[in-house]
Amino acid sequence: MAHESGAEPAVLLTKVDLATDVNAEVRALAPLGVAVHPISSFTGAGFDALVPYLVEGRTAVLVGPSGVGKSTLINTLLGEARLFTREVRDDSTGRHASVRRELVPIPSGGVLIDTPGLRELELWGAGLGETFPEVEALVASCRYRDCTHGTEPGCAIRAGIAAGQLDAARVDSYRRLAREIEELDRKREKAALAAQRRDDRRGRKGRPR
Repeated sequence: MAHESGAEPAVLLTKVDLATDVNAEVRALAPLGVAVHPISSFTGAGFDALVPYLVEGRTAVLVGPSGVGKSTLINTLLGEARLFTREVRDDSTGRHASVRRELVPIPSGGVLIDTPGLRELELWGAGLGETFPEVEALVASCRYRDCTHGTEPGCAIRAGIAAGQLDAARVDSYRRLAREIEELDRKREKAALAAQRRDDRRGRKGRPR
């Protein structure tokens, strides 16, 4: 979705002071060509990598679930506790702190938008080719055009995993995203059909007898 909007996506792996050996895993799951920056607002680690995104003339936006440290990250960049933050719950899930979007000028010259935490992100465009180019490149080689990359014979995707050409976790993400897009397409088609039927009924009622 970031690609389709024209934005340059990047993954910020926050709170690395609380975890170890996760950087490689996140890099493996991130779309190809998307930078991954491990950072810590507590120690300041990794913040130098954010400088290119926050120079004069650029606008950046932080998107993610509650509790991942978006507002804390901005406070660290500002050097002051300007934005309200909250502790995570006992089960490590986040609490909503930001309740509105806020445009914050950064001392380095750029501006950063803080957003409320997301609970769900629905897709309104395909984007599979840009997000999973290495998977899409093999789809056309499957024996069947409607291959689900599950148990069908002649599946190029499964063969790619077996040969070490594709990462199995990336393929699982691809399949989940493809199913989600198909379901959204069905919902939109159903809604469009229902709207057309309503328009047809209104049209029949308005005709002179």
